[in-house]
Amino acid sequence: MASLVCFTSAQQPVPEASVSHPVNDTYRIRSGDKLSVKFLYHPELNEPSVVVRPDGFITLSIIDEVMAKGLTVAELKASVEKAYSESLLKPVVSINLIEYVAPRNYVGGQVTKPGRYELREGHTLMQGIILAGGFTREANRKMVLHARPVGESKLKITAFNAMQMLSDSQATQEVLLEDGDYVFVPDSKLSKMSRVIETFRELIPSFGFGVRY
Repeated sequence: MASLVCFTSAQQPVPEASVSHPVNDTYRIRSGDKLSVKFLYHPELNEPSVVVRPDGFITLSIIDEVMAKGLTVAELKASVEKAYSESLLKPVVSINLIEYVAPRNYVGGQVTKPGRYELREGHTLMQGIILAGGFTREANRKMVLHARPVGESKLKITAFNAMQMLSDSQATQEVLLEDGDYVFVPDSKLSKMSRVIETFRELIPSFGFGVRY
């Protein structure tokens, strides 16, 4: 069961864990990605196709499993070489990403077409809502939730007033969406934050998370 890390308003300073990373950051390996691992001096240990497991680890010969999720290819190379250095003399490893899982975000609640959407470079919260067909008549535009996975199965949630974001040029700048982010638009009948969170919690398990507050 995941937990709600914290709750902030869009006008408050955002903790480091919730800051959007630049879209040109080096690619970080995700669960489901497929890698090739080759050894310069020990071809018998080559792995032409290794899939990153849901828990983030990969399984290789001789050594214990190695965490790959969240690392760049260069970081994983260093980690694998270090692991093999206990059994091989100066191992030289090359790792290539041969297939990757397309990053996605989720838009739910009072939007015309709720669901999972492939994340494109530079997509923002409002663009995610537009991609999902925009708000329905019943949408509470003043209390849009943005949830981001942080740490191990935890969510960082921030509330945004979409009406203010659209009308006030001085309003807080939009957040860039990242892989696994969730945008939830509650029903206008839900005016209390506790009810909004509760409704959001009921939807999250189908996407692999739970929320506790």
